[in-house]
Amino acid sequence: MDSRKPASSAETRQAAEEEDRRLFQAAMQGVRPLPPGPRRAVPEWQAGEPTPAIRPGQQSPREALRVNEDGDKLTGAAFGVAHDLVRSLARGEIEPEAELNLHHLTEDAAAHQAEHFIEQSVAKGRRCVLLIHGRGLHSGPGGPALRPALVEVLCRRPVAKQVLAFASAPPCHGGAGALLVLLRRPKPDHSQDGR
Repeated sequence: MDSRKPASSAETRQAAEEEDRRLFQAAMQGVRPLPPGPRRAVPEWQAGEPTPAIRPGQQSPREALRVNEDGDKLTGAAFGVAHDLVRSLARGEIEPEAELNLHHLTEDAAAHQAEHFIEQSVAKGRRCVLLIHGRGLHSGPGGPALRPALVEVLCRRPVAKQVLAFASAPPCHGGAGALLVLLRRPKPDHSQDGR
């Protein structure tokens, strides 16, 4: 029979803290403080890449909307749009009023049709539309091509000015093979009422 007393939780915690302190000191051995002055962290992946020049008036592709990609799930929103609204869209709580099927089109044709469809939808006062792009399972070695092309369209002017948010559709609307797009309300045209 073992005559040692079991360690109390305070002794166990103290031993764990001492071990953490020892490991930290071992890891920090040889580390020197940074010299005083301004600091700027540059991620390694950016350090060697030149920044592409953007001419005045030209917009970088993702400047108009924040885009988040998490595996198959994709969301994008204009700055200032509430996260709750984007979550509601992604859950399918906002029903699409029209849909456009872009299966089997080239990237350029899909982008052109999507742009035209969004313009028409805004003109008709629609608030939510569905863009069906497919999962791209047969796209070849480059992988899916339509979804990135549609994201570019949604994030680029003039379409970006009409988009509040977009999200990968829930399974009932096509899942990762479709995007739900929430459109801005059209601004009233005051030119005809004499203003």
